Amino acid sequence: MIDKPSRRQVLFAGSAAAAAGLSAPAFGQHDHHGHGDGEVFATEKKLGRAVAQATGDDIRFPEVRRSENGLLETTLRLAYGPTDIDGEKAVAMTFEGSYPGPTLIAQPGDTIKIRLINDLDDVTNLHTHGLHVSPSGNSDNVMLVIQPGETFDYEISIPQDHMPGTYWYHPHVHGLTYPQVGGGLAGALIIEGGLDALEGIKDRVDQLLVIQSAEFDDTNTIVPVDNQDIHRQTRTVNGQINPTLRIRSGEVQRWRLVNATAETFLMIGLEGHPLYQISKDGNAMSRVVKHERLLLEPGTRADVLVKGHMFSGSWELRKMLWLGSERQYEPDELLATLVVEEGEAVTDHQIPNELIPLGEDLRGLPVDKKREIRFDVVRGQPGGTKFTIDGKQVDMGRVDQTVKLGAFEEWELINDSPEWHPFHIHTNDFQVVAVNGVPVDEVLSFEDTRGIPPNGSLTIRHRFLDFTGKYVYHCHLLFHEDHGMMGIVEVVE
Repeated sequence: MIDKPSRRQVLFAGSAAAAAGLSAPAFGQHDHHGHGDGEVFATEKKLGRAVAQATGDDIRFPEVRRSENGLLETTLRLAYGPTDIDGEKAVAMTFEGSYPGPTLIAQPGDTIKIRLINDLDDVTNLHTHGLHVSPSGNSDNVMLVIQPGETFDYEISIPQDHMPGTYWYHPHVHGLTYPQVGGGLAGALIIEGGLDALEGIKDRVDQLLVIQSAEFDDTNTIVPVDNQDIHRQTRTVNGQINPTLRIRSGEVQRWRLVNATAETFLMIGLEGHPLYQISKDGNAMSRVVKHERLLLEPGTRADVLVKGHMFSGSWELRKMLWLGSERQYEPDELLATLVVEEGEAVTDHQIPNELIPLGEDLRGLPVDKKREIRFDVVRGQPGGTKFTIDGKQVDMGRVDQTVKLGAFEEWELINDSPEWHPFHIHTNDFQVVAVNGVPVDEVLSFEDTRGIPPNGSLTIRHRFLDFTGKYVYHCHLLFHEDHGMMGIVEVVE
């Protein structure tokens, strides 16, 4: 075997040292609890630490529940209780006792029927993040409130022309989204088709990586989110700590990355290997984009291709140092280990270039209406910190934006605060056409979640197609959302 280069290649040089050597405090995303002091914690087995030692276990995948003959019919029970995390007994909030929950797989045109059983002590509901489906009735309706002990039957119809890709599901009751997602309630949802049939992608190994983050105490019980320190959280991939992924030299694999955390920005880097992005938020990209580092804001997904290194050995998948703003900081941490196995190299796997055409580029077209929407964090006022949109905290009985069905609109999202806010809107995806007022050179895909820069702006365009009803837009830092940074849009005939 030829020895591979140093464990720290150029991509990773100095990142951990920088994280350990920062003199400034490590600030969290919000103001309501302690935030640590910049320490990079030593590795040990307890879940109550930021990163544990490698177990040597190969990556495992959540149970798959797949549609048949156009129907996916299943039950999801939400409960606080025992689960398995990295082979250890733990206590958390889960779907079906699994951390993360089962992976749901359907196809365009299918119907998804979910019997939701609420065995939590609080109200809850279900949101299918990123799906272009009805926001009303018993579909993806976040206005619904399912009481403790209650069972509710969801029925979600997937349009025939729905974009295939990687999505996810989680609770979305206002005021409880942060503790429930942060408590463990998340699972992947995949719509098959599209890129799956493309040469260079079809028949490749397909790895799902659901990334979660939570703090556990010394008994491996999840700490209530209001008492969590985001820099003492355990980062897991499919409920494992530093699992092992395997690849052959020259082999191309597809990895579906899901940021299912409540408020963690993930700067993803893979030692010795570029990440070739092919999809964003479930939407196929028009061409492959090569990254040395790829930022996943909370709620976002990215499908990437990885090609096994020419050298056999082990390589680190890391959440790298990220300094988003004065109040937002993420240290460098190990997420998983990629093992390039010894043996004959694969020689016929290539990274494709062209993918799926965008379909419609919304830049330069006349819009029906322009809106300006302002996000802000107001501190130092009586009553504590307020997270606002257009100077108001959300009122679930108030409509903030009324839009006609079929309208084509441009929204300028202005961030009046000095920190990032990942903007997310339900039901209808958007195109980013400008950042900080500067037009983008190329639009590669539609998106459903994108960060608004500190004291900056994001200009998006979107068509309000197919569905009337009320749904929400908000910051996907879920503490911010639960504490006011959300608005309601109503699409009317």
